[in-house]
Formats: sequence, structure tokens, C-alpha cells
Amino acid sequence: MQNRLKIIKDINGDAVVEAAILFPIMIMIFAALVLLAIYLPTRAALQRATQYAATAIATESSDTWLRYDDESMFYYWEYDKRGLTNVYAALFSGHDNVQLKGENIVTAIEERSISSKAGTLSVSCHIDNKIVYKEVVVTATREFAMPVNLSFIGFPEDISITVTSTAVIQNGDEFVRNMDLAVDFVKFISKKFGLDDVADSISSFGGKVASFMGW
Repeated sequence: MQNRLKIIKDINGDAVVEAAILFPIMIMIFAALVLLAIYLPTRAALQRATQYAATAIATESSDTWLRYDDESMFYYWEYDKRGLTNVYAALFSGHDNVQLKGENIVTAIEERSISSKAGTLSVSCHIDNKIVYKEVVVTATREFAMPVNLSFIGFPEDISITVTSTAVIQNGDEFVRNMDLAVDFVKFISKKFGLDDVADSISSFGGKVASFMGW
């Protein structure tokens, strides 16, 4: 009688093997969802807060009649001309109150959001003096620990979210003054290095070319 080899199908332990394969993948998906649930609302709240702060500070520093009230967090019209910002005096004055004002506005706006307030919030605010205009730059960073420790699979224990917003200070008088300074500077350079003769020669040559071409 021919012996037959019987193969017994044993399914014991299959669930353990499948779980060992799928568990790391499920943990990574779970961690990614947790990160997105924290990152997206927090970043959106910081973006709104920093942009609001930059706009408010730029409005306060402008020569418009619109002002911002820190307590009510609303804009109002300045009806007294003496309350307007002197753009010429601002050239020689510092911006010490800009940092404090930026911190207060960002903190107040973010507190009204539904995002997580865990961790620490740091705010940096300053004004960049450009040649033609000034720009308010507000940067906010929130650092917090992961709610679930997943360092064993490579996820960081702490998360840092940084957002920067800018706004340009609209000063008509300052813009005109800066343009006048730029024109005077160009005239000074042209006179010092004799560029007027070069410019006249180029203009004359261009006129001859245009006349020859019949333009």
C-alpha cells in the first residue's frame, strides 16, 4: 500500500504574524493623523494671528486715520489730527513698543481660536526699513510635546510650528520723501562720476538710431 504524505494545514498563529506586520503600519498612520490634527489647526491659528498683528501694527504706523484698539481688538477712526503718526519723527524714534504690541495681538487672537494651546508660544515682531517702504514682520512659534510618545518609531518628541506674516506700512509722505532722496542720490552719483555725459551720449545715439529707422 502506497504511503501518502498528508499535509496538515495549521492556521494557529496566523493572527499573531499578521498583527506583527500590520501593527507598525497602523501606529504610523495613527501618528500621522495625530500630527495632522494638531499641526493644521495650530498653523492656521498662528497664520491668522500673525497676519492680524502685522496688519494692525502697519496701520498704527501709517499716516492714515485708522487706528487699532488693543483692548476691544477693533479698528477705529482717529478724528484728532494730533493723534496721527509723524512719519518724519519716526525716522529717529525706536520701535520698542512694536514687540510688545505684536505679542499682545498674537496672543489675544490665538486664544480665540479652537486650536490646541499646549506648549509654549514665542512671538518676534520688528520693522524692516526698506529704501522705499517699511515692512512689519511678525513671526510666531509654538512648541509642544507629542501627546503620544512615538519616539521608538522615529517620530520627534517635540513639535515646533513657525509662521511668519508681513504687512507694508502705507505712508504717502514717507514714500515721496524716499523717492526724492533716491533721485537726489542718483543726481549726486551722476555728477560725481560724470555719468551725465554718458547718459547724454546714449540718448543722442538712441535719437540718431530712431531717426535712421524712421521711428
